[in-house]
Amino acid sequence: MGDSSFSRFSPGPAPDTSAMLWKANVTGIQTYLSAFDEMIFVGTNTSVVALNEQTGDQVWKTDIPMNETWPIAYKIDDSHMVVERSCLDPQTGKILWTSSNFCEDTGIFSANVYSPEEKMFYVKDNSYTEGWSFADPSKPPTLVWSTYVPGGGRTGIGTTYGGGLVFPGSFENQQIALNATTGAVVWTTLTKGPMIFDGAYSDGMFFRGGTDDNTMYALNATDGKILWTYSPGTADGYFVTGPAVAYGNVYELNKDGNLYAINIATGQLVWKYQGSGTLLWPGYPTVADGKVYATTGEIAQYGGAVGTSQFACLNAYTGQLNWKLPIEALAPRESVAVAYGHLYLIPGTVTDAVDAISGSEYNSFNQVWAIGTPNITTSDWPMWRADPTHSSTAQVGPTNLSLSWTFATNGSVISSPSVANGIVYVGSQDKNIYAIGAFSGNLIWSYTTQDAQVSSPAIANGKVYTGGDDGYVYCLDAFTGALYWKTFVNGDLPYTYGSFVLKSSPTVVNGIVYVGSLEGNMYALDANTGNITWKYTTGGPILSSPAVDSGGVYFTSEKPNSGALYKLDAASGALIWKQELPYEYQFTGGTEMMGSPSVENGLVFASADLRTYFGIDAATGNITWTFRDPNAYEFIVSSPIYVNGQLYIIDKFSMTSLNATNGHLNWSFFTGDELYASPSYADGKIYMMTSQRHIYILDANNNGSKLASYTTPSGSWSSPTIANGRLYIGNHDWNVYCFANQITNTVTSKPTENVVPPPSLLVIIALIAAIVALALVTVVHFMRVAKKRNKPTGTL
Repeated sequence: MGDSSFSRFSPGPAPDTSAMLWKANVTGIQTYLSAFDEMIFVGTNTSVVALNEQTGDQVWKTDIPMNETWPIAYKIDDSHMVVERSCLDPQTGKILWTSSNFCEDTGIFSANVYSPEEKMFYVKDNSYTEGWSFADPSKPPTLVWSTYVPGGGRTGIGTTYGGGLVFPGSFENQQIALNATTGAVVWTTLTKGPMIFDGAYSDGMFFRGGTDDNTMYALNATDGKILWTYSPGTADGYFVTGPAVAYGNVYELNKDGNLYAINIATGQLVWKYQGSGTLLWPGYPTVADGKVYATTGEIAQYGGAVGTSQFACLNAYTGQLNWKLPIEALAPRESVAVAYGHLYLIPGTVTDAVDAISGSEYNSFNQVWAIGTPNITTSDWPMWRADPTHSSTAQVGPTNLSLSWTFATNGSVISSPSVANGIVYVGSQDKNIYAIGAFSGNLIWSYTTQDAQVSSPAIANGKVYTGGDDGYVYCLDAFTGALYWKTFVNGDLPYTYGSFVLKSSPTVVNGIVYVGSLEGNMYALDANTGNITWKYTTGGPILSSPAVDSGGVYFTSEKPNSGALYKLDAASGALIWKQELPYEYQFTGGTEMMGSPSVENGLVFASADLRTYFGIDAATGNITWTFRDPNAYEFIVSSPIYVNGQLYIIDKFSMTSLNATNGHLNWSFFTGDELYASPSYADGKIYMMTSQRHIYILDANNNGSKLASYTTPSGSWSSPTIANGRLYIGNHDWNVYCFANQITNTVTSKPTENVVPPPSLLVIIALIAAIVALALVTVVHFMRVAKKRNKPTGTL
């Protein structure tokens, strides 16, 4: 079920395509599979089998006593797993103990649950729910409590954990919550149908689908109050088996053949996907990495009809079909898991006598399938513009823009995200620094500062460093958000911006944090202590972010009469050289030096306040070339990108390529949008964000032709971050966005129901068609008459 709350959610990554990685033969395989400790675990009628997650090769196989038909592997900790009555070593398969009293498998469709939070196993035993202590997993567990649950039959009663409560199912029309520690009844809520099979817990809410009344229930987990109900109103529908919860939605399959996504806050339908037909007995959806995987078509149907097998991968936000296979994953015991970047499933079908005769009415291939690619792209972008030289490049980036997740803050996200070790770090105008799961979009931690955070954090050696947006540079633990130190750099002074808000972002190199301040100082701070190693005073505010290369620190400053590019000694802070960059003027005024330099191939690429870019010798500070567009009236806020002799720059409303050696124009792509963010580059593609709500992917090898685009609800001053083969970016609409590649087959089913026009509209359409037809007939008639009279017909 994914976790003890039965969310059936994995942060990912998860496969975009249906490409087969491997198939493993397991004779006598039963339903259900689990994934942990770099292995896949399945059961047979007599044994537990561990498979290598990358190859499908058998790691070990152990025969164990079987209590029921469908064994499930539960992870207790790194050294213990439980299957049926036995505890095994996950690495070797060695049986550590077998209990004569406890069994994790207690009935038909009775999914039980282990809670690592409580170190307790909760099982249904006939009409009782039991709590077993695993405080010492080296020994068989002890029974702590047993609570009678009215209506708790032998079959179809799932047990879910969440928030210190246990939620058993019941054939009576009620939902009960038990105290997870004592087993005492906390609340009982009456419903309009049996609350059987499995539910799911998330953020203080409990979800369970009713069968008889075809209704999804959302209850307050604390007091049992019904928050909302949703019924699709289909004549032959019912919710059954269990939901998944992720991305603010609860997902569940229905007998009517639809997969429903329902907003957990409002109970409103977000989308629905119609599979290949009605479902004899729906299984579970599985959600991961912005996608939903589910058996959406079954060959077995009641009444002797024959359906169509279908396993689908859908966009979790829209219901759009990504791909489908003509198989089933042993629904209703949906045997699916997402782990290690792959999708694992047991292919097979069920007959219309499911669980009515022997419990073995399943047809399987006796196989486990792994879907995905051998290598999952993982990479970092640990500071503003990717690295100390501001290369702004990554090895691999998405070709399409499919929304993987969004994360909501409480203010605009001007800060550009940084990514390291699978975590996204970003600031917000709500004064917080956020750490977010790079694949899941889930909050890991947040740290509140004293003012809006618009600069971009830098990550090095397990620490996060901020700019001096509220006056202080903060050093936080990258994994917990705990404060190590903060140092005052006077970066929160009054300042008049022309049209864009920007502050210097830190660069971390060799144990030193370099960051500029509005007071005009460039600081070098000890990364471990926060002590000031040195500071250099310029003639005005520093908005640019420093680039560091070969012992030099490069940045621009806004002096009273001219901009300037500085090179300082990285170790001592001594001035090596300074190059004046004369201001360009426009009628609105302002001389902000917001463009940040980049360093590559012996040159420093920098800009004036507007119109002009420079190629400058990194050793001497002499200007090698100048590119000037006299018609560019927009402030330059970006950092140039050097790739294979080309320099990509923002030129007013265009993405432009220059010859990096001499500054001559190669090509220019006109966007028509204001461009107040730095572009990024990966494997022949340029990524850019506009103030007119557009994200573009351009083909750098084809004169910047547009490959893909996405429209956001608001504009953005956040620059695209490319990591893990994805694009991360902030937006003025208070959200952080993550986009991934989406390889999409032809869509054969729409996520929303077909709209049939009302009769009145059909009449109108018919009248219009008739009028058009009559007009055409009339025109043709007069043309023929005119021709006979040898008169000109004019122009129609």
